[in-house]
Amino acid sequence: MPRLVVALPCLLLVVLGEAAALAQPAAQLDEFRPAVDSRGYLSLNGSSVLGHEELSFGLGSLEWGRHLSGTVDNVVTATLVAAMGLELGPVPLEVGASMPFVISSGETDTQSVGDAGLHLKLHAAPHLAAIASLYVPTGPGDHGVTPQFLAVADTSVGRVRFAVNGGVRLSAGMDMMARTTQLPMGGAIAFGVVPEKFELVGEVFGALQPSDSKFHQLEALAGVKLYLAKNSYMSLGAGRGLVDETGNPDFRALIGIVFEPKAGMHATTYVPEQDWTPPQPQVAKNDFPDRDNDGIRDDLDKCPDDPETYNGFQDEDGCPDSPGDAAFVADKDEGCTKAGPVDGTDCPDRTIVTKTTLVTLKSIEFEFDKAIIQKRSYPTLDNVAQALKDNPEIELVEVQGHTDERGDDAYNLDLSDRRAAAVVTYLAGRGIAVDRLMSQGYGETVPLVHEHNEAAWRQNRRVEFHIRKRNGEILAE
Repeated sequence: MPRLVVALPCLLLVVLGEAAALAQPAAQLDEFRPAVDSRGYLSLNGSSVLGHEELSFGLGSLEWGRHLSGTVDNVVTATLVAAMGLELGPVPLEVGASMPFVISSGETDTQSVGDAGLHLKLHAAPHLAAIASLYVPTGPGDHGVTPQFLAVADTSVGRVRFAVNGGVRLSAGMDMMARTTQLPMGGAIAFGVVPEKFELVGEVFGALQPSDSKFHQLEALAGVKLYLAKNSYMSLGAGRGLVDETGNPDFRALIGIVFEPKAGMHATTYVPEQDWTPPQPQVAKNDFPDRDNDGIRDDLDKCPDDPETYNGFQDEDGCPDSPGDAAFVADKDEGCTKAGPVDGTDCPDRTIVTKTTLVTLKSIEFEFDKAIIQKRSYPTLDNVAQALKDNPEIELVEVQGHTDERGDDAYNLDLSDRRAAAVVTYLAGRGIAVDRLMSQGYGETVPLVHEHNEAAWRQNRRVEFHIRKRNGEILAE
């Protein structure tokens, strides 16, 4: 991760330097800007941010504007975009950059670069985000930086998702006192014809200038997004300006290709209910002394009070294996080994989707006695989020929190409730609509194992995902 954080701004500086050297004297008329990441629409943005160290990059848009002014016949702009998600604190964030290259024809033919954009996106709450942008004067003309702040709100209902963007922007200029204030705003709607594969998209966006109460930019666009992978996509669109002002085209067409390579690594598996048997806790006693009941004699067990298992993996030492343990053995079903000294590969952390449950093959871990999710459980929850995106027919999931029997009953109930709510908040931050999620704590009232030892307590501390509504059908226990 540190290398990625350093590489992104370094690459940006190189591009800015080259772009500034190529700039020719021409005015930048076209204010069209593509969404800052793959979570957006065409030009409008969505509230979700990229996951930790996930990248989104590509040609945000190659667009053509016809008749943007009386002296400019055509403007073709290619805008490169890049973004990376980071989790450096309690609020998920994303950093990004954009760089437009412009060719125009008319009374004068010009080539230039536009102003480079630097972006910071914060996922403030479910369905809400804030984007702070700074457009740096790498393009031609005597002007200063252009700051912009946008608030983003979105939601989804079934296959339809909506978004509104609104904020404030100071027009470019060297004299801060002479700058004009604009209020960029817009709305978007997208319909998943084939969920996660093919979307129809419509947008209306523009900028209101309070000084004269006029829209100096107002456009409508319609198009499609074709998902090449989970979040990598190609976009196609066309539209036109809705006001007779400089910078509003008689016609606009665009194409874009944006890649998000890490998204395709998330793995989910659907298993029909009749073919899935959840793993049962081992409760049978062995014929030999075995305090932790892991099948290894106490006199040979290096960890006689700690069962030797990790998602069903066992070896001969009797101690739980971890990703750094050379004895972390192969997953026979997948034909690979867990990350570690064995061979450095990594088996998928799958989410099993049945008719009534989502089963994680790794448990959700929390800080001791707190409702703070440990970072090592983020990939597991990312897979749960991806499973929900892959299965839009799942309309409601109850996230259940459970504790072991130790401690006060009321305290355990409250702790389990807060932990379940923390998981819902995390999933909402990964783009899952909150109306598809509900949380409930059960404390120690629903144990998996009725024994009274560390092994039983470990199994009883858990988070479960139960599907309550699917394709309009209410599912009971």
